[in-house]
Amino acid sequence: MNTDIEIIYKYCKIELEQFAILEDTYQSDMGDTQIQTGVQFSYDQDQHIICCDTSVILIQGDKTLLKTQLKSYFDLQPESVEALKEDGAIVFDEPLLIQFASLSYGSLRGVIYAKTLNTPFNNFILPPVYFSSIIDKPFVV
Repeated sequence: MNTDIEIIYKYCKIELEQFAILEDTYQSDMGDTQIQTGVQFSYDQDQHIICCDTSVILIQGDKTLLKTQLKSYFDLQPESVEALKEDGAIVFDEPLLIQFASLSYGSLRGVIYAKTLNTPFNNFILPPVYFSSIIDKPFVV
C-alpha cells in the first residue's frame, strides 16, 4: 500500500455493547487488579464502515470485577476505500488500525469513568495501551 495516501474518515457512531460491574466481588484489600484489553475489527463493504470492537475486563484474583465492550464505527470516504485496495482486497494497514483502536479505547476509558462515578471502581484508571505492540498485521477484507 502507498503510505503517502490520506485516508479520510469520520467517527460516526459508538455503541456500548456490554457494561457490567460486579461490585460484590470487589475487595479493596485483595491486592493487584489485572486489566485485559482486546480489540477486533470488522468491515461493512456496502457502507464503507469499519468497526473497532474494544473490550476491557478488570480481574482481581480469579474474580471478574468489571466487563465492558464498546463498538466504534468509522465511516470511510469511498475514495479512501479505493486507495486501500490491493489485488482486489481492501487492506487496512497497521498504522490505520492503531489509529482506530486508540480512538475507540480512549472513548471506552471515558465511558468507564462516567459509568463508575460514585462506585469504588472510579478509582481504577485504565493505563494507556500501546496498540502498536498488539496490532502487528493488516486487516484484509
